[in-house]
Amino acid sequence: MFSATISSDVYDIAKHYMNNPQRIKVQSYVEENLLTQYYYNIESRDKFSLLVCLLKKEYKGLKIIFCATRDRVDQLSRNLYKQGIQSQRLHGGLSQNKRKDAIQMFHNKKTDILVASDVAARGLDIKNVSHIINYDIPKTSKEYIHRIGRTARAGSEGKVISLISPQDHDNFRRILQDPLIKVAHLKTPEFERLPFLHQHRRMFDNRNYHKNTSHHYHHKVNNRKNWHQKHISK
Repeated sequence: MFSATISSDVYDIAKHYMNNPQRIKVQSYVEENLLTQYYYNIESRDKFSLLVCLLKKEYKGLKIIFCATRDRVDQLSRNLYKQGIQSQRLHGGLSQNKRKDAIQMFHNKKTDILVASDVAARGLDIKNVSHIINYDIPKTSKEYIHRIGRTARAGSEGKVISLISPQDHDNFRRILQDPLIKVAHLKTPEFERLPFLHQHRRMFDNRNYHKNTSHHYHHKVNNRKNWHQKHISK
């Protein structure tokens, strides 16, 4: 039995049903000295707007954006397209040919953004991925480590960016219990609020949106009593 990630429970089951199974571990290809990890504190409804701002203004190179579900992958890719940002989708609901084409286009740099689910991206080995963006936060440190293992390889620098909403706090706190995971907080830049379409239904009314300011955003952060200082900056 071969697996990129295997839990102790699965290994115990394998020992029960297999004849003298051997467990072989290999070291990660990630070069930790070339990897930097950051997070932004952001309201859930503003995640997409911040993401678009970062993609358009700051992040160059190949980027993998991780989402929790197939539907989220589809929705995010569709909404990025509406903002003039091309991407490829990768999840288990796509045919094998479509997944292969998406990986090939990303590998050949015909597109620089791959929006992916965790399961579909397992075993993915593409060189020169500069950014991993956690649009949805994984539930465990193992899942987090599996994601970030796609960057900072073969002498190339890599960055991991996590967008943390109040709904993500429990998962993120759980991830940070791993002493090997070091994540720094970044000040949220000024950005324009954008609509996000969910299927054929408008989730947020664009008429009620306005230009975001750092004062408006940090007022919300203060109302949450600086969550990141309490739970991360210890």
